[in-house]
Amino acid sequence: MAEPRSVQAGKSTLSPSAIGHQTPTKLWIFAWLAFLPVALGRAENFGESDTFWQIRTGLRTLEDWQIPAVDPFSWTAAGEPWTLNSWGFNIILATVYRMGGLVGVALACALLVVAIIGLVLFLARDLQASPVVAGWVLLPTAVLLIMWLSARPHLVDYLAVLILVIILRRMLEGPSIWQLCALAVLTAVWVNLHAASLLGVAIAGATLVLASLQRTIRSRIGWFAGALAVALLCSLANPYGIAIFSQTAQVKHASTVITEWQPLNVADPLQLVQFVLGLAALIVAARRREVVFSAALLVTLAGSVAAMRILPILVLVSMPVLMSAASHPVVLRYFLSRRKMFAQCGMLTISAVTVLVAINLHAVGRPDPAVYPSSVIRAIPEGCTLFNDYMVGGLVILERPDVQVSMDSRNDLYGAERVNNFMRFIEQGDGDLASRLAGADCVLVPPSSGLARSLRANPNWKLEATETVSVLFTRVQGS
Repeated sequence: MAEPRSVQAGKSTLSPSAIGHQTPTKLWIFAWLAFLPVALGRAENFGESDTFWQIRTGLRTLEDWQIPAVDPFSWTAAGEPWTLNSWGFNIILATVYRMGGLVGVALACALLVVAIIGLVLFLARDLQASPVVAGWVLLPTAVLLIMWLSARPHLVDYLAVLILVIILRRMLEGPSIWQLCALAVLTAVWVNLHAASLLGVAIAGATLVLASLQRTIRSRIGWFAGALAVALLCSLANPYGIAIFSQTAQVKHASTVITEWQPLNVADPLQLVQFVLGLAALIVAARRREVVFSAALLVTLAGSVAAMRILPILVLVSMPVLMSAASHPVVLRYFLSRRKMFAQCGMLTISAVTVLVAINLHAVGRPDPAVYPSSVIRAIPEGCTLFNDYMVGGLVILERPDVQVSMDSRNDLYGAERVNNFMRFIEQGDGDLASRLAGADCVLVPPSSGLARSLRANPNWKLEATETVSVLFTRVQGS
């Protein structure tokens, strides 16, 4: 819906640009920069185990000048075939890590998050949303997104889907060969940074189908068929070629132990809200005959039902549509009549977030101490063969490359059955410990686990170091 040139407020006529006495461009920039403290706040603690082993993998790739083909990090899967689905992103992380450590990685990913939000606002402006309304829609949705904005290759997916929507919408306005070239570059880069470009293929395919149902744009079906073909072919431009299809299915099957790979849980209020927002955006987009947004929302809605990890993409695609829908004359009139109150509330909110971020700025890039036992990891004897908990494996791989782990968060390598067996054994700590721990010289597990209790009472194992979240045992010499 187009934003009105003026809105009647009392006896005076005010334009949306009059809010805060700034031009519309400045308002959009302000809405964008207002998200920066949120992005920095998310960068304060690393909570994802994947980030750590991805950095180490990138470092190894740069050192060897080749992508690892077999597992080099564990003793339980040593030499087994390993397919990387984010080799390019790993190299970027490793390069940044060499220059600035984990702090640099955190800040780089925070900037990537800001770029993602910039694209959301760009699309909202394209849909003629009000910058003030868009900014206020952005603040509460940040709460829904914050948990998903970790330093992982999924950030590439968020960015790529939004760029894809922009390209496909430009094709609706006036298709050209340059747009197909841009799509080819986007897909080729996407698939090598993170092998999730098949999501883009699905969106291109859905756009083709919906375009064929609208008489006014049927003349451009050939261009959208070309876009689908380009997205599909360029998805094969990766080190594994057509194996990307089986690789995607394997990752999904092997990651059933991971919460984000579980189907949508409507009993979870946060998941339900995100899904409902996507559904509302689809209704708005369909009523407006927004073909590309409708296609992207249909695909991400269906994907969210199958795996909740698609929910953040659904929310990001929904936001421009909802921002535009909320920029109704009645809403604008309400904002204009209370512009001082909303400006003050906005400044107070942003200031509060900024202060909280500033207080904790020293923690940027720090492995979350509620999850990761950094001091205990440093205490692991050199060259030890480690039996460890699922979450800590990635950080051990990064910080102690001399130590072989038993497992980490590479579920597609280990397989769901092996991971489940390891986790069950750690939780229960029963059975024949001698056979279950054969080959291990050290054990790093949560202090409350059944295995930790069993090892405390076992004379063959010695308590070496302890922290709130983990305890380290070493095998008694000669046992």
